[in-house]
Amino acid sequence: MEKRRELWIDAAKGLSIIFVVMGHSGDGLATHYLFWFHVPLFFLLSGMVFKPIDPKQYLSWVWKRTRGLMTPYFAYGLLITMILLICTFDLKSFAGNIVRLLYGGLSLTGPFGVLWFITCLLFTQLLFGFIVRFTMRTQLLLIASCYLLAHLIALTSLRSFNLPWNIDVALLAITYYALGYYGKTWIPLLISRIAALPLLITLCAGFLFLDNTGVLSYSLNMKYKEYDALLLDLVIPMLFSLLICTISFWLSKSLPLKGLGYLGRNTIAIMYLHLPVNYALKYLLGIEYGLIVFTVIGIGIPVLITLMASHSPVLSKLFLGHSGSRRSVISLGKGTAAPR
Repeated sequence: MEKRRELWIDAAKGLSIIFVVMGHSGDGLATHYLFWFHVPLFFLLSGMVFKPIDPKQYLSWVWKRTRGLMTPYFAYGLLITMILLICTFDLKSFAGNIVRLLYGGLSLTGPFGVLWFITCLLFTQLLFGFIVRFTMRTQLLLIASCYLLAHLIALTSLRSFNLPWNIDVALLAITYYALGYYGKTWIPLLISRIAALPLLITLCAGFLFLDNTGVLSYSLNMKYKEYDALLLDLVIPMLFSLLICTISFWLSKSLPLKGLGYLGRNTIAIMYLHLPVNYALKYLLGIEYGLIVFTVIGIGIPVLITLMASHSPVLSKLFLGHSGSRRSVISLGKGTAAPR
């Protein structure tokens, strides 16, 4: 059961990173609907593999976690910045990109656009790692307070305030992260029930129908703090996330899913590179292409780069977050290399 559980989680992460790439393709429908759940799903799955930290070890854990996530952040960020400098010879833009990379948050646009997620994930993990030392009642009160505060910010002028590294978005993300952590036992039990799949399909299809017909008007964009529906921001992302988990679970029972599992265990290069790679190709080729081509390129090229970088210990540490062993992988959900 343990191996199967790990397989469906890896497969769900693989689907999640595919949805992230599709959501950034510029396709209107994909962007609108995938943004409902693709980032919350990442936080949910990350929470499911979180392990509590001894309070005495918290500071050393913070350092390891920060180093594990921020080393690739700056490695990829500086690589993109240097490539842009070589292409434009614009020192002013180069300096501006360095400042944006250091400040993060809403300053990160264009090929840097997705980097906000990394710092938000870091602060979410650090905050949750601190909270779990308290009693369950206190934990739930703190997480509920974070969720309410996140919506208060989104409904006021504070929404447009650009805090460094999207720290304030972690107030919402920690709810999805906590649901994954607290649900690491009941979620597998729920999705393993035969009735779960048709029920979740029906519920999710119902929300899609209501939105498509104009009865419901829902949107979610965590980076830009577009979350103003207190109840639906919990219900809709969770239903769709559970649906993806259920599909992954049942597929894992009959299919090997090695490809999806590999993507789920190696999300880091895809997360960082799918935007700059597509930006570069569109610029070099002088053409626009749609959802399918964008997704294939955004996944295929980073995977090839992952395979090549894994043979170099230095490149692996900088860009993959591990020592370069072919038996090691990294997932943004875990943040550290995990031997297989």
